[in-house]
Amino acid sequence: MHSVLPLMYRRHSSHLKALQWTIQSSQNFFKMSFKAPSIKVPKAAAIKELANKPTQSQSQPSQSQSQSSATQPTQPPQPAEIKKNPLSLGAISSPPPPPPTPISPKPAVQPKIPDQRAKWLAKVSPESQRKAKLAAGKGAPPSGPPKNQFNQGNNHNFPMAGQSSSANFSAAPKAQVSWQQKVEKTAETEDSGAFKGASSESQRKNWMNRMQGSQQRKQNQWVKEMQAKQQAGKDIQAQKMQKMEFQKTTTPAAPATQGAAAPSTPQPVEKPVEKSPEHLAYLDAIKQLNSYQVLEPTSGRASTKSSRKEQDPVIEQTLECLEKSGFTKKDLMAIPVIQVAGSKGRGSTCAIVESILRCHGVKTGVLSSPHLFLTSERIRIDGEPLSDVQFTELFWKINTDLANMQPTPSYNKIMTVMAFHAFQQAGVEVAILEVGNGGASDATNIASHAQTIGITTLGWEQSSNLGNSLRDIAWTKASIMKPEANIYTNVTQPECCEVLAQKAKQIGVQLHRVPTFADYIEGNMSNKLLMNKANYSMRLNGSLAVQLAYDFLKRHKPEYVVGWENNATLLTPGASRGIEIFEQPGNFDFIRHDMFNVYLDSADTFESMMACRDWFYTRTRANRHPKILLFNKVNEFNAKDLLTIIRSNLRYEEACFVPNPNYFEGEILAEEDGKAMVWHGMEELQRAKRNAGNWRALCEENGKRDNSQLSISINAFFEYLTNKYGKQKYGMKNELDVLVTGSRQLVAATMSCLRKMKSANPWQ
Repeated sequence: MHSVLPLMYRRHSSHLKALQWTIQSSQNFFKMSFKAPSIKVPKAAAIKELANKPTQSQSQPSQSQSQSSATQPTQPPQPAEIKKNPLSLGAISSPPPPPPTPISPKPAVQPKIPDQRAKWLAKVSPESQRKAKLAAGKGAPPSGPPKNQFNQGNNHNFPMAGQSSSANFSAAPKAQVSWQQKVEKTAETEDSGAFKGASSESQRKNWMNRMQGSQQRKQNQWVKEMQAKQQAGKDIQAQKMQKMEFQKTTTPAAPATQGAAAPSTPQPVEKPVEKSPEHLAYLDAIKQLNSYQVLEPTSGRASTKSSRKEQDPVIEQTLECLEKSGFTKKDLMAIPVIQVAGSKGRGSTCAIVESILRCHGVKTGVLSSPHLFLTSERIRIDGEPLSDVQFTELFWKINTDLANMQPTPSYNKIMTVMAFHAFQQAGVEVAILEVGNGGASDATNIASHAQTIGITTLGWEQSSNLGNSLRDIAWTKASIMKPEANIYTNVTQPECCEVLAQKAKQIGVQLHRVPTFADYIEGNMSNKLLMNKANYSMRLNGSLAVQLAYDFLKRHKPEYVVGWENNATLLTPGASRGIEIFEQPGNFDFIRHDMFNVYLDSADTFESMMACRDWFYTRTRANRHPKILLFNKVNEFNAKDLLTIIRSNLRYEEACFVPNPNYFEGEILAEEDGKAMVWHGMEELQRAKRNAGNWRALCEENGKRDNSQLSISINAFFEYLTNKYGKQKYGMKNELDVLVTGSRQLVAATMSCLRKMKSANPWQ
């Protein structure tokens, strides 16, 4: 065992020596890399000590060199705490001076930093960095002569051949003294004011004020520029107005002054249609009448208490208006009345009843709302609206009679009073009244002697104050039922039918459910072709209108329906003729112009929009024309739901949304250029954008491409379609199926626009 140990030692000794050498070299490397810390002496004290040292004689350079070489190995090492001051150029060849006495260092001036923010500003602010760079460059003399200074050709202080060293180094002490004085002054100022301004609170506040001031100056400058731009725009607009007024005043005299000097024919300028004095007076009356709309009460839920005997205040005030205007209750009872209530299809039902009764020789008067083009359309005598003169005279007469009435009557009350006066003056045989959304609280419910009452389709309305359910709405509509009256309805909802039957039983009248429109086709095979071609409104509300007309004929002209029972599906010749000639502009209407097949319907509820979708689908499913949607909603009530209904089972190439046009009495109010629409502020345009956003959201939900477009006007919409689809190869034009729906104002404005386009291009 002892013999093996030396062998093992010799085997591992080389490895141990190598490891020991590596450790020793690494320790020496780290010792050489780091210097021992030295005591920091203020710069001013070091410079003063350097300046007070006496310069050695320059005449013994060789002795100093020999002494220095001899004394270097024997001198004790100087302490590391004291820095060696760098020598000047004049002391390079002189012997080194004796070791200086140690100088007690002065305490360094510590910067007063009040908080952490000031400390950060002292480190990173541009001003402090600049001062630090200057202090680093000027605070201490160079540690040694720069490169190339020892070259004899470049340094004029180095003795050349044949020159004495004393001559070259004679000017060095003066330059050294001047340099030392400058450095001493800068060092004193730096030591006395170290970090002055960078770390003080006043400097920080000044810096912050400068920053805020610059931001404020920029903001003020931006405001001034914006005000200047606005003023420039106003000035340009004022100049345009002045130029247009000047052209208007000088245009008639231009041909006379120019004479033969202007051979070119002037371009024809479209002159606005001059309005007659009668029409201007009619417009004044309409403006005064519209001012009473703000007084219209809000319709609410009807009370379920049938035992109350007090009269509704709306009905009471309307009867008072009739009496003050000279229309007695006896005159009111002398006019037979047919009332039509419901949520949708009231106007269509009244129009169909009017058409059927007129074909039976009955002189009719109709009061319906709202109107499509003119306010005078609300009151019709034998299918014709009141003329401008009749409407104006009647309104001002009633307005004068009710001027001192308190409270001031509302819009619907005045229209009801005007309608009964017009019916009396024309000597109508029946008055067909469309009951408003209020039901029993509507002004038209003053006819308590009505013996024929119809209730159309029920559903949610835009004025959703009638109740929180369809049962509440049905109860409100059923409140117009009167004793000794025949009640007819085409309501299909089970809960609504239950409420109507309950109300009829409570009053003691019978409720009749009318047959479907298909039953009339089967019962009149000779008129099958006519019934199949009937208007879509006729398919929805024709059966109810036929039964209401038959009920009136049984009471007042039984010779036309002798032996017929209730809900008979046979058609009289007058009924067939009335169905054939029935027309209602704006509802399931169709207009063809050039490449456009325009389908128009003023649907604004769920039920009407579903009917509009089915009608458009049945009319266009046989062709492959691109389908375009033009949509607008007066308000944002159920707008997204209506768009969801209208896009189901249909594929539109594009869906365009326009703001609501300012449509007044059959005219689209135009701007100065005569083409663009005028909108009710930016709110209408924002509403159109929101409708387009709803369409975009529906496309994303279904994973379809967003094809929504926003047009500023209806004219711009048709121009866009013409430019995109009208320019086909070989002169061919692609036909388009355009559906216009969502609001009555949009339908009326589109019809007016198409009429102008037809008049401009009658050959298309």
